[in-house]
Amino acid sequence: MTLAWTLLALLVLPLIGVAAICLGAAPRKTALGVSLCNLIPGFLAFGVVLREGELLFGAEASMIREVFPVQFRLGMDGLSMALVGLTLVVTLAAMGVAPAEVKRAKEYYICLLLVGLGGLGAFLSLDLFYFFSFHEVALIPSFLLIGIWGQGDRTGAAWRMTLYLMLGSLVLLVGLIGLVWAAPETARSLDWRMLGETLRANPIPGPQQTWLAALLLVGFGTLVSLVPFHSWAPGGYASAPAPAAMLHAGVLKKFGLYGLLRLALPLTPIGWKELSWLVGILLAGNILYLGFVSLAQRDFRWLLGFSSAMHMGTIFLGLIGGTVLGLGGALLLMVGHGLSAALGFAVAGEIGHRTGTTWMQDLGGLAKRAPKLWFYLMIAGMASIGLPGLANFSGEILIFFGAWSAHPVLVGIAAWGVVLSSVAMLRAIRSISTGPVPSHLAAKEITDLRGAKEVWPMALLTFFLLAIGLVPNLILGPARPVLERILQP
Repeated sequence: MTLAWTLLALLVLPLIGVAAICLGAAPRKTALGVSLCNLIPGFLAFGVVLREGELLFGAEASMIREVFPVQFRLGMDGLSMALVGLTLVVTLAAMGVAPAEVKRAKEYYICLLLVGLGGLGAFLSLDLFYFFSFHEVALIPSFLLIGIWGQGDRTGAAWRMTLYLMLGSLVLLVGLIGLVWAAPETARSLDWRMLGETLRANPIPGPQQTWLAALLLVGFGTLVSLVPFHSWAPGGYASAPAPAAMLHAGVLKKFGLYGLLRLALPLTPIGWKELSWLVGILLAGNILYLGFVSLAQRDFRWLLGFSSAMHMGTIFLGLIGGTVLGLGGALLLMVGHGLSAALGFAVAGEIGHRTGTTWMQDLGGLAKRAPKLWFYLMIAGMASIGLPGLANFSGEILIFFGAWSAHPVLVGIAAWGVVLSSVAMLRAIRSISTGPVPSHLAAKEITDLRGAKEVWPMALLTFFLLAIGLVPNLILGPARPVLERILQP
C-alpha cells in the first residue's frame, strides 16, 4: 500500500473544514480540528517518503486535458516534505493563536484555512498549472485577512502587498510559459519532472537561459521580498492579524524560494550562474539595507517584518553557493525562519492584545509581569539572531561554509548582517522585557499566557525549532538526494 491517497487527503481535509464552517459548524473549533487531523495523513506520507524516497498521486483530469494539457498530479520527496511539514505545523499553531471571538468569525477562519491549503497545494503540485494556481488562490484570502481584520493602515498595506505579488506572479507566469516553450514541441509538458528530463536532454541555449532565469528571479524574488521588490512585506506583516502574518511569513513566502530550488537552479543552470553576480548584489541589499532599517524601527511588528525580509538575503546566498552544503543550509534556514517568524508574530500579537500596543518605547517589565510570554519572546528573538541550538543557526552556518569558496565577500556581508540583526532584536527584547513599567501600563493588569490552551501553539513552534536545531539531519537527510540532483550538470 503506497498511501498515495494521503497526499490528496492533505488538500481535501481543509476543504471539508471550509464546507463545514459554511454549513454552520463552529468556526474556530472546526478549523483547529481540521488542522490537527491533517497531521495524520502528513505523518503517513512522511513515512512513505522516508522509506521509498518519494510519494506520488496521479489522478488525471482527462476532460480538461482534452482542451489544455493539465494533469492533477501530486508528489512529495525529501525537499517538499520539509515545507509540507512546516506548513502543517505553522497552520496548526496559527489556528491555536487565532482569537476565540472575532468579528465575522466564519469568513475569518475560512480565509485562514484557504491560505494553508494554498501553501500545501503549491508544495505538493507536480503540474506547473496547479503549482502556480494554488499560490494565487492563497493570495486572495491573504488580502481579505489584512484588509478586513488588520490594523493600522490595513487597506493600504493589503493593496500594496496584493499589487506587488500580482505583478511578481505575472512575471513568474511569463517565465514558466517560457520554460515550457523552450522544450521541443513534441516533448512539452507542464509536469516539472518531465520538463526537467526533457531540458536536460535538450538544454536551453545559454542566452535564452539567462533571460528565463532573470524572469524567474524577478517573479519568485518579488514573492520572497528580495530587494528592491521588498517594500510590500514589512507593512503587510505589521498590519496583518497575527495568524495571517504567521501563515504568510512562515509559509507562503517560502513558495518563491521553493520555486527557485525546483525550477530555476536545475532547469536554467547556466542562466542562474550568469546572474549570480546580480543575485549577490540584491541579497547584499537585503542584508545590509534592511538590516540598518531594522535598527530604526520602534514598533515590534515592523521590526519583525523588516527582519523577516532581511533573512531572505542569507537564504539567497545559499542558493548561489553552488554546493549541496549551501543548498541544504538554505532549506534549513527556510524551515527555521518559517518557525521563528511564526513564533515572533504570535508573540507580537499576544503583546498587542494584552497591552494595546507594540511600540517598544511604550512597553517594559514584561519579564516580571508575563514571564511565560517573555520566555517565548526570548526564543523567537534568539532564533532570529541565530543562537546555536536553534534551527536558524544550523541553516546559517551551513550557508556560510557552503558559499565560502565561491563568495567569501558575500559571506562576510551575511556575517555582518547577523550582527545588525542581533543588535536590533536584543534592543527590542531589552525594551519590552526589562526596565521600568511605563506609567500608562502601571495600573493596567497585564495577564500572562494562561494554561495549556494559550501556551501550546508557541510550545509547538519552540519544540520544532529546538528539534531541527539540535538534529538538522531531520531535514537534511531526506532532502540530500534531491539537492544533489539539482546540482547535477
